Amino acid sequence: MKTLYKPTRWNLNTLLSGLDMDRWDQQLNTIGETLLSFNSTEMPEEQDIRRLSDIIQYLDSAESFYYCLTVEEIAPTTLSSFHSTITSLTSEARTIRSNWQELLDTMSHAQREGWSKTIPNRLFIAELTYRNRSVGSLTTLKSLEERYLVEVGNLTVHADLGEGETILPFSEANKIAMTHADPAIRERAFQGLNRALQEKAPEAASIYNEMVGSRLEDHKQDHVDYLDDSLAANGISGATLQAMWDAVDAHLDGFSAYLTIKAKEHSKEKLSWLELMTSPEDASPKVPFPQAIEGILTSLKTIDPKMTDFVKEALSNGWVDAEARPGKPSGGFCAPFLAQGESRIYLSYDNSLDSARRLAHELGHAWHFKQMKTRNTLSSLDETLEMTTAESASILFETALIDEVIQGTHDPAIKKSILGWKVERNINYLMSIRAAYLFETAFYEKRKSGPLPAEEMEALLLASQQKAYGNRLKEYEPCLWMKYPHFFRADLSFYNYPYSFGFLFSIGLLELAHEHDGFAHRFQSFLSETGMLPLEELTKKHFNIDLSHPAFWEQTMRRVVEDVNEYKKCT
Repeated sequence: MKTLYKPTRWNLNTLLSGLDMDRWDQQLNTIGETLLSFNSTEMPEEQDIRRLSDIIQYLDSAESFYYCLTVEEIAPTTLSSFHSTITSLTSEARTIRSNWQELLDTMSHAQREGWSKTIPNRLFIAELTYRNRSVGSLTTLKSLEERYLVEVGNLTVHADLGEGETILPFSEANKIAMTHADPAIRERAFQGLNRALQEKAPEAASIYNEMVGSRLEDHKQDHVDYLDDSLAANGISGATLQAMWDAVDAHLDGFSAYLTIKAKEHSKEKLSWLELMTSPEDASPKVPFPQAIEGILTSLKTIDPKMTDFVKEALSNGWVDAEARPGKPSGGFCAPFLAQGESRIYLSYDNSLDSARRLAHELGHAWHFKQMKTRNTLSSLDETLEMTTAESASILFETALIDEVIQGTHDPAIKKSILGWKVERNINYLMSIRAAYLFETAFYEKRKSGPLPAEEMEALLLASQQKAYGNRLKEYEPCLWMKYPHFFRADLSFYNYPYSFGFLFSIGLLELAHEHDGFAHRFQSFLSETGMLPLEELTKKHFNIDLSHPAFWEQTMRRVVEDVNEYKKCT
């Protein structure tokens, strides 16, 4: 336990082939040879399916290991070759699976029934029978996504930052606009960035119109609504999504009151979108690593003592790289190794509250992955882990820690600062992301009647932001639809609402943890069945909660508004 209370360095050598890249090459070459031996022109036997399943799970772990290597001192050429091989092998494995699915489609009912009797694992049959609905030509959509990335990549921003006009690339201008210490320079960079984006707006609008038009045509042919695929992929119904948004709307006045309070603190009637997004933090406490660990352990002990044991195990067994060292890349993540029953967590701990929060968040992901049952499947983790479920444990861990810190803080200024940080996190999930969802749904509806010009798209976005923020800001951001690459992803539409959903769902679960005995066991069982049933069904099964009913969401939103009321008391 000597490593428990100091920032740790992870151990990658105990995973798979470790840091021996020659061994990795040998192992991946063997997998490549095995994939070539599959006969995808006839229906497989059970042993063939199991072999492919083992390969897919191994490649999942290899992908996670690659992600860990990206923050290690590995030669870029070695990294590139390693990832290219993993990607190629994963594609080959999915092609074999797809070929089997196509063969199954061509079989008569009697042939299919006969083959099914030879496959004891019913999950394999379900996976090979299920076919993803077409969402347009993926090649076309990827081409459009690449066009967007090229447009943004070539964007140059002209801005006077105080020493004459400067020409900046998009990424640098955006960073200055959002993070520079001087608000005047932030504003100049922001205005220059928006001028450059508006010049590119016709091209971006053309790309987005074409992408959405392609998807709508496929939905029309399949006789489905444009949200159906997204809802199915996230394991919820339209009624449940609407119940969540209805609860948010019902409590919008109480929640958005924070924006008015914040404006008054800055001697203004209303803040602008930029001022809200870049407002400096008030006094924030230093949280040394030992204090963070104690806070995490204390906050989780009353929820489930097994969680505290797990945190100690992860820290003691080399799962966490929290050590701050020169040249260490920024950021943080949790890489899952489901088949090995482990995870690896990366961050650079800097004694800030945000570092403590991030550590708790990533430990929550690791706890989730630890509960997930390893099972024979032909699907990769990214194909089965619903976005609505992905953050359920991580946000629960994170919020439990923040609540513990607030309760243990007696300095009014620091308590106010932490509450403000917490409310602004909530704003991101329930206002910023909500605005993106409102814009996307409004655009899809209008696009049914034909392409929209850039000017109309900006108007839609402004109206969406006004609604999401309760009309409490003086200025909004009309170019946001061009700034967010998520809108232009070929493989995903409606990226937004799952984050809002996952956030509120986690807050609701944390309330259950404090109110009901037996939560710990039910939560573990719930997490262990991730991907086996839709989220809505899992919630009903393990917590007896109907997510399509407003009660759960109403209670959760009342808790969110309480944070604003607590903040008011500190002003």
